[in-house]
Amino acid sequence: MAVIYIKEQGTMIRKKGERVVVSKGTRELMEFPILNIDGIALIGNVQMTTQVLQFLLRQGVDITYYSYGGRYLGQTASESSKNIFLRLSQYEQYNDETNRLNFAKRIVENKIQNQLAVIAGHRWKNDASWKKDIEQMRKIAAKIKEAGTTSELLGIEGICSNIYFHSYGKMFLGDCEFHGRSRRPPKDPINAIISLGYTFLTKEIASTLETESFEPYLGFLHGIRYGRKSLALDIIEEFRQPVVDKMTLKLFNKRMLSKYDFDIEGAGVLLNTEGFQKFCNEYEKWMDGREGGSEKKGFREIIRKQTAHLKHCLQNGLVYIPYRMESSDVCSKL
Repeated sequence: MAVIYIKEQGTMIRKKGERVVVSKGTRELMEFPILNIDGIALIGNVQMTTQVLQFLLRQGVDITYYSYGGRYLGQTASESSKNIFLRLSQYEQYNDETNRLNFAKRIVENKIQNQLAVIAGHRWKNDASWKKDIEQMRKIAAKIKEAGTTSELLGIEGICSNIYFHSYGKMFLGDCEFHGRSRRPPKDPINAIISLGYTFLTKEIASTLETESFEPYLGFLHGIRYGRKSLALDIIEEFRQPVVDKMTLKLFNKRMLSKYDFDIEGAGVLLNTEGFQKFCNEYEKWMDGREGGSEKKGFREIIRKQTAHLKHCLQNGLVYIPYRMESSDVCSKL
């Protein structure tokens, strides 16, 4: 299953028989059946008719809306599962402070292990500073066991992430440099890709959770904040490195993206139209498994399986095990 991304400004999406047509003025840009389509993402000034919207919803195809710069705005989705019993189990687990804290500890510990796998799995040449970064991260991660609140855990995660990105920035080989995370807006091409990747991935996870009737606004690590889908933020932590960070390394180190694929807008950096298409193509390969060959599972399938695992654990009082990558999973060809 795939997602269709439409960024051409001023386009209109219409229904034509049992197919979807994207046009601009009198010119048709593309036409496709909805078979094997998971969703449609509209970026910026893209419109659709009521007829095609109803058609897509009847077929279970969700429509997601992003600003031109890639900020997630919302979605139109077909009716989801009505499993109230799952939500009751989620509330029960959240209200148990011990279970909630232990769940949050597993999320943070797993994320740090994934970060360590990225660092250790890289083909380092003349720079040995990564070993000190790993040693320092392990020392800080050892404090997870003694943490008594989620605020302490988020502090540990934040410190380790800063150290991780110190080593991560040294992995890039091209003409784009990375000196740490910058957001809203991203200040350089690498940050632009990381931010867009995290946005797309969070939306994927949120949609999958809502389809299964989870309460998306109730998180174990990220807690409760008005309007924030905290459970999706919990689950994305186990996929940031395997999906977005690895993909970003490949895009730049394989010269699939360069500085010419980006434009400066105000104080930030954004993908131009050609660069955005390159990003979406690679993202879809990564999510549906084509990136690793026909035998490799795509991360879209892995996310669904992890969601099913979470559902089973909450309803049966079992321990949820986040997705863990190994150093060998980090493509040495990056």
